[in-house]
Amino acid sequence: MHRFWSKVIRPVLTAAYPDVVVEVGAGAGAHTRRLAEFCGSHEIALHVIDPAPRFDPSELATEVEFHRGLSLHALPEIGPVDVALIDGDHNWYTVNHELKLLQRTSRSAGRPTPLAICHDVCWPYGRRDLYYEPERIPVEYRRRWKRAGIVPGRSALQGDRGLNPDLANATEEGGPRNGVMTAIEDFVETASEPLEVMVLPVLHGLALVAPRSRLDSNPRLDRVLARLATPQGLAELIPLVEEERQRLLVRAADAKRPRAAES
Repeated sequence: MHRFWSKVIRPVLTAAYPDVVVEVGAGAGAHTRRLAEFCGSHEIALHVIDPAPRFDPSELATEVEFHRGLSLHALPEIGPVDVALIDGDHNWYTVNHELKLLQRTSRSAGRPTPLAICHDVCWPYGRRDLYYEPERIPVEYRRRWKRAGIVPGRSALQGDRGLNPDLANATEEGGPRNGVMTAIEDFVETASEPLEVMVLPVLHGLALVAPRSRLDSNPRLDRVLARLATPQGLAELIPLVEEERQRLLVRAADAKRPRAAES
């Protein structure tokens, strides 16, 4: 999600005037560090959730509250938030229940549903579940899975070819209760309040899910989100895509190059 920081995340946070922000899924901390610096300079309370971060959370400012655990356990303890950045376990069950928990917790406190910013809503996990730990997903929500790779345009997994062959991927793409974008759509359908959904279809896809009540009370946020979907707003994302393409080209070239013999 950190590649969206300058063009999307920071402008949205600036316009949203949040008091409390939560980040689900910190990974190696590239986005978390930017977010922590921003929240610290704007006196915003920041909660970060990750059961197995690939960095030392003690590096973050002391004002950041780090929750080393699962999002579905931590979110009810955090209480209502204004903005949620979701980039954790990429499957229908987790994402759908994260969104429901965020809404329920806020409503119980008399607060509006948070603005949710969700990563990986396009290929490969928009319509296909990924399970970092399959046993954590209740069996009735867990699709058949296999540790095998994903190839664009192919529903079936491709053995050791393609993307993420070492991860537990749903064996088929599409269908009910399968994937991050499907989880969002199902949440919106049952949310019992008007929600605006905007998808930025680059870098695996970013969805912004905003309750209409927040946009009506914050015209600046409404304008910022609306602009992102315009031709000009989408054009400003092109450099991000080109930077990623170049990075992947270099990485592929390095992988093909024989390593120098150790002396």
